[in-house]
Amino acid sequence: MTAPTTASSTGYSREYWTTWSATLLFFAGFYTIIVPLPLYLTGIGLPDWQVGVIMGAFGIASLVGRPLAGGLTDSIGPRPVILFGTVSLAVGAVGVGFVTWPPLLFTLRILQAAGYVAFTTAATSLISDLAPPARRGNALAIFGAAANVAITLVPAAVSAMLTLLTLRGAFVLCAVMAVLGGVLVWFAIPAKDGTRRPFVVRSIFNVPPVLRVPMLTAWMFGVGFGAFYQFLPLLAERRGLEPVGLAYTVYGLSIIATRVLGGRLLDRPDRKQVLPPSAVLMAVGLAAFAFADSMWLLLLAAALTAISGGIFHPTLIAIHVDSIPERGRATAGFYLAFDLGIGLGTWLLSPILDGFGLTAFFLAAGVISLLSIVPARGIVSVEKA
Repeated sequence: MTAPTTASSTGYSREYWTTWSATLLFFAGFYTIIVPLPLYLTGIGLPDWQVGVIMGAFGIASLVGRPLAGGLTDSIGPRPVILFGTVSLAVGAVGVGFVTWPPLLFTLRILQAAGYVAFTTAATSLISDLAPPARRGNALAIFGAAANVAITLVPAAVSAMLTLLTLRGAFVLCAVMAVLGGVLVWFAIPAKDGTRRPFVVRSIFNVPPVLRVPMLTAWMFGVGFGAFYQFLPLLAERRGLEPVGLAYTVYGLSIIATRVLGGRLLDRPDRKQVLPPSAVLMAVGLAAFAFADSMWLLLLAAALTAISGGIFHPTLIAIHVDSIPERGRATAGFYLAFDLGIGLGTWLLSPILDGFGLTAFFLAAGVISLLSIVPARGIVSVEKA
């Protein structure tokens, strides 16, 4: 592999910041549909359980896509995997505006998820390679802020302009920004020379024992995050807490501050120490969502959820990458578990939503998040490499 580009005054290379910028563009597209998509699904008359099934398609894409994306990243490099991810999201987003049949909407949601899976796995692997091991937690925290900048600005802007933009226009805008991110990586970051690991399908679906407990922890965090991420628009609409984009703005500002100000704390010798406090914050935030009947409580819940995410997300990625030498496989392991928490967690909790409503739904997600303390305490610390 060729040497990385000279580091900037921040301590990270030009390639690092190019990948950061491409990630900002990709997530700007991805978050363009965060408000319009559930509104579109309910607007065409789908019942809550079908909305939950379609939104939960993330779990299907992650189950198959994450190991494949990780293996391909280690085999052919991150650039082509990133480009595929941007195109897949674009096709999946644009297609929604022309479809009302639930099975086809489910398929398009899988395409969106496949794009997210491919891009985030490959881009995170690339960042993990570019970051010095001793600063990997901080580097991943700052890198994750790209997505957080997008969620801070984009949902609020789309929500405010939705009447003018239209739902279909939002889906097209998603596609344009995602593809621009892929083009930036493809032309601005050169292909690396060096030995790649062979792509063996059987091996990429075997979970190394050292990753099993961290992956369980990530899955449980994913359940809580998925409740916030996928159902906040419906919560705000049904309780008259508009504009919902303001909650995403507070979430984004809070998680950016957490990543920037607290990123260095994640590079302590035993990273897992920060996970139990993060689980408590997530559970309290979800409980606040469950009983939110005013805008201030909704915003407080968003801030608590954000602080938790700013801690656990980069910490668990760093723990996975520290555990095995294959960057793609390590990041795929984290995202597989986290996305299954989002997708399968939605399916798991959908009967509660359908039978008992949003309050019980968010409380149940909070309990699962809190219980993540149990596996988090069992994570085996390994030497950073």
